[in-house]
Amino acid sequence: MRSKPNQAQEDIMIKDLQRVIQLNDLQAREILNQTQWNLQKATNYILDIQKSGTKIEEQFNKYATKQSLVIDENGISQFCKELEIDLMDPVILYISYIFKSETMGIYTKFDFLYGFTILKVQSTSELKKVLKRLKDDLNNNKEILKSVYKYCFDFTKQKNRKDIDLPFAQGLWETLLTNTFPIMKQFLKYVSQIQEKDQKPISRDTYYMVWEFCVQIGEDLSKYDYKNGAWPTFIDGFYFYMFPHHKQ
Repeated sequence: MRSKPNQAQEDIMIKDLQRVIQLNDLQAREILNQTQWNLQKATNYILDIQKSGTKIEEQFNKYATKQSLVIDENGISQFCKELEIDLMDPVILYISYIFKSETMGIYTKFDFLYGFTILKVQSTSELKKVLKRLKDDLNNNKEILKSVYKYCFDFTKQKNRKDIDLPFAQGLWETLLTNTFPIMKQFLKYVSQIQEKDQKPISRDTYYMVWEFCVQIGEDLSKYDYKNGAWPTFIDGFYFYMFPHHKQ
């Protein structure tokens, strides 16, 4: 049995695969995982996707710009319109996660080929038929929601930065977390108040810890240890916003 490569070996294999076929790091890592980090199997898997993806490619061309050969924000808007979903519907973020799309507002041809293949659909109309299942997964499976939530940090982050602007984080919290965690309604009021005074960007650690806060702490905040807990200052600020008399 092939042993799993270490991090350095993984990085080399990802680059090797990308020399053969143009795909992003997320897609390369996922496909190599699926093929037990066998470069030849991974290459063959991608070639099979490309050979069998003629109908999917036709769908891509419907939305893609002729100049850049990608689907931009206008194309994504049309894609959502044909799916009969709002651009702010969380399921479009789940679809982007399945596509392993790297940049918000852009779908590449391989994003479409890979994502449609994973979903076992050949067209937008077929994808529309599985939307209910995808929405149910997102609403009822916290592990899926957690994966999509974490993915969205890098999805919205600019490449040269290690953090995201507060308005982007606020949008993700509102889109992904409010239906699952009732505490988010009060949390978002706190965030709106913060924005009026201070718009410091949100680090990856703080963004991830907001998820842990939602999962671990009850709606009444009775489990929150503001004295000895290791929560980020940003989340401490929410606790003191709710209970100002506890602030020292």
